[in-house]
Amino acid sequence: MSATELVDKSNELLRGQSSHARVTMKIDTPRWERTLEVEVWNQGRQRALMRIQAPAKERGNGTLRIDKEIWNWLPAVERVIKIPPSMMQASWMGSDFTFDDMVKADSVVKDYTHSILEEKKEGNRTVYKIEAIPRPDAPVVWGKVLLTISEEEGRVLPVQEEDYSERGEHMRTIRFSAVKELGGRVIPTKLECIPHKKPGQKTTLLYRQFDVDVSFGADFFGLSTLQKPLQ
Repeated sequence: MSATELVDKSNELLRGQSSHARVTMKIDTPRWERTLEVEVWNQGRQRALMRIQAPAKERGNGTLRIDKEIWNWLPAVERVIKIPPSMMQASWMGSDFTFDDMVKADSVVKDYTHSILEEKKEGNRTVYKIEAIPRPDAPVVWGKVLLTISEEEGRVLPVQEEDYSERGEHMRTIRFSAVKELGGRVIPTKLECIPHKKPGQKTTLLYRQFDVDVSFGADFFGLSTLQKPLQ
């Protein structure tokens, strides 16, 4: 596989053509910590919906993506806020993951060019270090992304992502681990995002449920679903 094919398969793994997941997000800082229970739905590369199930004070908060448009729903104030494209790299719910990370956008595939820097065998698998450089005028925040991806008998898994600023500063690392079968697909069920400018802080995502090839109604990904009270 080419560098771009490896990146594309790795990016698609935790999204699928359609999927439904339940995840636990734990945000740790030197001063405080909090845990969110989040339900996530994806359809292809263009549609995603997230709703917070817990804690109670944030229950019902949600984010909807349709193509390049994103909305936030805040039920406490009954307000829908449209998120501008410039905010795609902003923090989602105070975590170290961005809106782009959470709605599984494919920016790292379409907005970057890819090249294999290193290829090595580790037992039955091959591990690739891939450099992603932004295309000219691409609307991205990272000046460079280094991706570590493993491939074994056609099975591609993300291992690590390192994000750098335009000035070459190492801003954060995302580590993928706890690989196991969930919902019929082998995936990393633990993602740790470590911001290097904030010592002692990290955000962890734990997948508790993951289902692929899920069917959705024609109007599922819409503002009405985003604002619908949770049962």
